[in-house]
Amino acid sequence: MNIRPVTDADFPRLSGIYTDAYNVLKIGEEWTPPTAEKLLRHLYDAQPDLFFVIEMDGVVVGAVNALVKPWWDGNHITDGEIFVDPKQQGKGIGKALLKHLFVQAKQLYQAVAWDTFTHVVHEHPLSWYKELGFEEIKEWTMITGDIEKVLDNLEKK
Repeated sequence: MNIRPVTDADFPRLSGIYTDAYNVLKIGEEWTPPTAEKLLRHLYDAQPDLFFVIEMDGVVVGAVNALVKPWWDGNHITDGEIFVDPKQQGKGIGKALLKHLFVQAKQLYQAVAWDTFTHVVHEHPLSWYKELGFEEIKEWTMITGDIEKVLDNLEKK
């Protein structure tokens, strides 16, 4: 396995892997290569020095990225993605990517934590994160709002 910084040439392959990795989960998200590439390029533009790919036999099989955010107790990495080609999962690739990201974030930004979201439709990946030492924050919940609906409700108030 070889971990290296992402390059512009990696995005077409990464967007295909991202699409495959998330669509197979059937968690209510329907990614396409163009929408995945748009997301990945957005994350790259925001924090290029914390975006890495992993290769096996010279072929990109996954990636990890995150953004640095100052927080009350130090720098946190957040809004990250970790994804591995479904055909290559279970080989320690995700673990290697996460370790590389954390080492780099600590060295470059003295990061103290990674705050992230994961789905709970299936046991994995939450069980994997917990095995690594992540904890659920029971006092928090993720929320989302359709902007048109919220604007309509704000007008009524």
